Amino acid sequence: MHDHRLEDYETPSAYRKDRLRLLVRDARTLHAYWEVSDRRKWLTAQHFECDYGQLPKVLRMYDVTYVLFNGHNANRVIDIDLTPEADNWYINGLDADAVYTADLGVYTWERQFVPLLRSNVVQTPRDCPAGWGRPLVPVVAEASVPHPKAYIPPYALEHFAPYRST
Repeated sequence: MHDHRLEDYETPSAYRKDRLRLLVRDARTLHAYWEVSDRRKWLTAQHFECDYGQLPKVLRMYDVTYVLFNGHNANRVIDIDLTPEADNWYINGLDADAVYTADLGVYTWERQFVPLLRSNVVQTPRDCPAGWGRPLVPVVAEASVPHPKAYIPPYALEHFAPYRST
């Protein structure tokens, strides 16, 4: 029999996968963590013809509350300039009872945002009790509008699939 002790196991420092995740901390704070694979870093460096470490990193937050998000129609966009060594961040000052998603990307030298990864979608909780008669889960406006028979509903974030995090 092998003697396996908990002390013999270590959590890896990297999984070598492209990943961006949002976690809800409280009604007004989210925590984001990410990993950009060496391959994606290399491809980005090749595209911009510079070292990946020199590119300014940005976490772009989208408020997509009551929106069928297509990548361009967020209620509000917040850009957070990251430090070069960061692999996680706390995002404070958000709205309670709101829906968020995020992109991790870089700025070009002309300050144009280029997304590399997209996160999951999260909803912050209310910061007060639900009022009498108020629905516990709000209804998306597009869901109550009748559609023609030939209508094919879009898939979530379908316009963003090439660099969507898995």
